[in-house]
Amino acid sequence: MRRWGAQEVMKNFVVVGVAGIAALSLGACRIPGMKPKAPTGQVVATVNGHEITQLDLQAEMAGANATDPKVLKALQQRALETIITRDIVADAARKQKLDKTPEFAIQQKRATDNLLAQLLEQKLVAAVPAPSDDEAQRYVTDHPEMFAQRKVYQLDTIRFASPAPAVLNGMQPLNTMAEVDTYLTANHVPHDRGTANLDPLTSDPQLVEKFTKLPAGAVFIYGNGGTSYANQLKEVHDAPITGPNAQKAAQALLKRQRTQLAVSRQLRQEVTQGAAKVQYNPAYAPPKPAAPAKPAG
Repeated sequence: MRRWGAQEVMKNFVVVGVAGIAALSLGACRIPGMKPKAPTGQVVATVNGHEITQLDLQAEMAGANATDPKVLKALQQRALETIITRDIVADAARKQKLDKTPEFAIQQKRATDNLLAQLLEQKLVAAVPAPSDDEAQRYVTDHPEMFAQRKVYQLDTIRFASPAPAVLNGMQPLNTMAEVDTYLTANHVPHDRGTANLDPLTSDPQLVEKFTKLPAGAVFIYGNGGTSYANQLKEVHDAPITGPNAQKAAQALLKRQRTQLAVSRQLRQEVTQGAAKVQYNPAYAPPKPAAPAKPAG
């Protein structure tokens, strides 16, 4: 049986199409004859005259670290070989002038725009001030259900890709997880079953409130993006958090809430202002908003 956490975190990755090539031995890339001068200082290697710096290496490692010097050395070597292999393959592509194609220009702009958006978001996140100790303590006092009276709900969960609305609506009268399983199978909806925890400290407060108000044994179905979940309560565990641990958890929660609010507000403002200046080809223009209904009489 598979176990999921209270929240599934999705991260965005840039996929480089040389993963299969990374296993190639770099020993075959040695050039006989005169040995060039070995890199020193901040430069850890050179590839066809291109310098790979310590900053490049740190970025490739993406925060990976180890206290054991041997393990750290192995991580650095693996990351360095990945950079070298990617540079060699990229140079081969340049020799074939693939960097001059329209496809490259489109993908390059897309990657640059995504990176700039991520950097802007990181800047906005860094600008959000941390909550004070007094703010955190007030939050702990005002929300006992999340701290001193905290309960963690263990759920029997069926996860499935959100089906058509008609299929999803047909699940509303179902009262048991067995009925949900049978219904999804009959409608050819792929699904898997496991357990999950609903924690008031880390879950959506509105979701927790809805779930805790359900009758005993009720099946609760909700969607999150393109995935839907059918849940039924299995067990409840008391898990109080008090003292310094509660204050630390409250500070982290408040920082996360304020960060999400600040980032979404700023980005929404930027998008709204920018969208007002967009000029559309009539064939691709979005539909005009419907006119407000006139009051009767």
